[in-house]
Amino acid sequence: MSDITAMLVETATRIFSDHCTKSVLDAAETGAFPQALWSEVEVSGIASMLTPERDGGILASPADAVSILRVAGRYSAPVPLAETMIARWLFSKATVPIGSEPTSIVFLRGKTCWQFGGQESHRTLSGRQQAVPWGGSVKSILVVGADEGTTLGVVEAARLGVQARRNIAGEPRDQLDADKVPFMEVHLPDVNADFVFDLASLFRGALICGALERILELSVLYASDRIQFGRPLSKFQAVQQQLAVLAGEVASATAITDAAARVVGREDGNLMIAAMRSRLANAIDTGTAIAHQVHGAIGFAREYALHSSTRRLWAWRDEYGSAVEWRERLGRAFAGTPADELWPKLSVIGAQTES
Repeated sequence: MSDITAMLVETATRIFSDHCTKSVLDAAETGAFPQALWSEVEVSGIASMLTPERDGGILASPADAVSILRVAGRYSAPVPLAETMIARWLFSKATVPIGSEPTSIVFLRGKTCWQFGGQESHRTLSGRQQAVPWGGSVKSILVVGADEGTTLGVVEAARLGVQARRNIAGEPRDQLDADKVPFMEVHLPDVNADFVFDLASLFRGALICGALERILELSVLYASDRIQFGRPLSKFQAVQQQLAVLAGEVASATAITDAAARVVGREDGNLMIAAMRSRLANAIDTGTAIAHQVHGAIGFAREYALHSSTRRLWAWRDEYGSAVEWRERLGRAFAGTPADELWPKLSVIGAQTES
């Protein structure tokens, strides 16, 4: 981590700890966008950190962005920071003016419902898109498609029909309807659309790591403070073992996410993203179960902080690729590999993470 990134991490910690209060998180779940929080994010330059200086950034690496997003995940920051980071990086690549508003992203891949149409001089967007992050709270939506590189469509959100929807964490995941909505189209032949999707998956993984760190912190603190049968819960061997398992899950999740951040965009880097998201899914399943077992009923109480993190973990687990999809991708990459070639193939990927 560079000195500049360390300063940004310190700044992000201050911003999110000051502004991600219980009242702000509760209000966000009712549809109130935390404008004061976003204003502080803008002033800090965090949302533009992947762009060059001419666009207000520092040309930070994906690994630097992961460090910031872990802080955001730790505090359950209710803003589309990851999406805006990627959008502004793409805007910069396309020399599209960058504003100060948050931006959401839609990927045209798989079972997507939005489709490009119209003539080259008058492109339009039609269809229905489900679960768009903060789709009804942002000024513009960046649509990312693949066509010998990356095709971007910049859509004004005000032109879309919005049906408010939320995930289990109460975050906006809106349904957006388009009926021949005009948009600005930009083609980036040198940007791989799969890389952009992998970057979004990596950044969601960074948020997951931050939330996992938070549930570990809360679990250790609660076990130390809660007295049961005359002594703290942390003195019981069974609880100690569970906390040790949780700590191991958090450590492995952080390690593989950091490794993926170092190789994203390189040859076979997509396999590390698949391995990361597969491993994070296991960490979420095991970690949230242990955290709630340690806390008991209070972990689900509205007044207690644990559920803010665990609900996000359950929601984020399958965003930008489900656990099943990532495991299938990982399996296909190694299916049919002869036994004597399996370890060399794994070693090459491992060596890349150290470079």
